Amino acid sequence: MTIQSLGYLGIGTSDPTAWADYARDVIGLAAVRAEPDDPARYHLRMDQHPFRFWLEEAPAGGVTVIGWEARDSAAIDEMTDRLKEAGVDVVTGTEEECRRRQVARMVHFAGPCGIRTELFCGRRLAGSQFVSPLGVDFVTGDQGLGHVVMKTPHTQEAVDFYRDVLGFRLSDTADYPWGTFYFLGCNPRHHSVAFVRSHKREGTHHILCEVTSPDEVGRALDRVREHGVPLMATLGKHANDGMFSFYMTSPAGFGIEIGAGGVQVDEHSWVSRTYTADIWGHHPAT
Repeated sequence: MTIQSLGYLGIGTSDPTAWADYARDVIGLAAVRAEPDDPARYHLRMDQHPFRFWLEEAPAGGVTVIGWEARDSAAIDEMTDRLKEAGVDVVTGTEEECRRRQVARMVHFAGPCGIRTELFCGRRLAGSQFVSPLGVDFVTGDQGLGHVVMKTPHTQEAVDFYRDVLGFRLSDTADYPWGTFYFLGCNPRHHSVAFVRSHKREGTHHILCEVTSPDEVGRALDRVREHGVPLMATLGKHANDGMFSFYMTSPAGFGIEIGAGGVQVDEHSWVSRTYTADIWGHHPAT
């Protein structure tokens, strides 16, 4: 696997300041204003990386950029060749783009859902240790920042692209009454990206921020109540990845999942299956 993990996400929102406040006060991320000449309004930290998310003003809320961390420059060359063989137009990131992402090298292309997708290597880690304003510890490291789930009417095309071109594994499928989800992974995290069929429009379904314990999930749920954040789904436990989690609605309209205890995938023994229900909970909130 030449792609190692989900490295960063760009988030569009009509009110970046409100989203930054929510990220800090509810999720526990550290929000830092971006440089004056940077189109991003805020950078959000969750670990030693200089940022895992950035916020930019946009009329519709959702993920605008997905950044995948490659092993090294040779891996980017390999992936670029595969993308071009598949008929994908690959663009080399400029020095200024690499400086803003704080990476040594980056290429980008239009991925599924029309999302700008970037492959990068040589991320410059922050000199200062991350300290959450709420004392939250996030599960990142080799597993990347978490996962992102996108809505699209073209799920099979998206799955084929990530599996056959980018080299992801199809971890499994979940066939729920409210949609069919396809989960794809690139490291021991069960999935770093997923797609759910939507007959209405493309967009962002949710982003996972994984924390280190069920108690952290519970404290986050207390903060949701304290700040009056609407729930998307109640507390529950997934059957496929074992995540103990809940879903809330972000100020940009898409969901944020706060969870703990996700399973680690063993590439040699993992078997892809189809699930039809969770172990318990995750009921749609009203």
